[in-house]
Amino acid sequence: MEIKQLIRPGLQDEYGILKLQNIILNIMKYIDDLCQKHQIEYYIIGGTALGAIRHGGFIPWDDDLDIAMTRENYDKFIEICDKEIDKDNFFLQVGRRDWPLYYSKLRLKGTLFDEEGAGEEIAQDNRGIFVDIFPFDNASDCMWVRCWQYFCGRLLIAQALSERNYTSNSLIRKIAMYMSGPLGYRKIREYLYHQIVKYNKYSTGFVGDFFDSYRLKDASWPSNIWATPQRVCFETIELNAPSNIERYLKDYFHNYMVLPPEEKRKPLHIDNINYGIYS
Repeated sequence: MEIKQLIRPGLQDEYGILKLQNIILNIMKYIDDLCQKHQIEYYIIGGTALGAIRHGGFIPWDDDLDIAMTRENYDKFIEICDKEIDKDNFFLQVGRRDWPLYYSKLRLKGTLFDEEGAGEEIAQDNRGIFVDIFPFDNASDCMWVRCWQYFCGRLLIAQALSERNYTSNSLIRKIAMYMSGPLGYRKIREYLYHQIVKYNKYSTGFVGDFFDSYRLKDASWPSNIWATPQRVCFETIELNAPSNIERYLKDYFHNYMVLPPEEKRKPLHIDNINYGIYS
């Protein structure tokens, strides 16, 4: 794959990750082109959405890029990738097919990116630099049922983290992983998973991301925040964002234009990185 310069020129590499960010953005450009070709809708989310509005691209210390798709678009994206992805350059790591967790990653072959605390559930050749792709599921109109959907997601995530030998400094997460043993039974996992996805066949007023790391109050939103994606500038290209991105950022980050304390401005995910043929 030809790596193009997609990061804005003249930026200072204060955190030593501009090269990483540029490679990630090239992966994202490949995803965007594929989605535009097949009319697959996606949204930048989390720190990626925040960076687009507050910084015009990456948050300077951010070492990943997150997007999300409705379950219908997510399944379509996986199907398209299985048929026509550039397998010489990319590996689609599909949730529950290629690794224990419930979302996917598009990885660049010829590179290596290991996340802190993560296990090694796939071969080193397929542990490349990546973009995270999360599924959105319809959430119930009833607040208490949405809480139940969220709780089911937490249980499944805890079991998946235990399955991938994830290590954590969080006592709560350690306890949750330890207590998730019974979820090793497929029928229990299938029941919990069904509780999350069963509303996709209905029209509801809420959308949820139940397989990410959101807190309960941040894991679901009114559907009209998303609706038809809008194009926003991100570095030197355009990407899809929530139709009401300001509402999303305000609900999730609150005073989102205010920078965090300096001690919190650091990459969060890198454990081991090798640019390989792109060095």
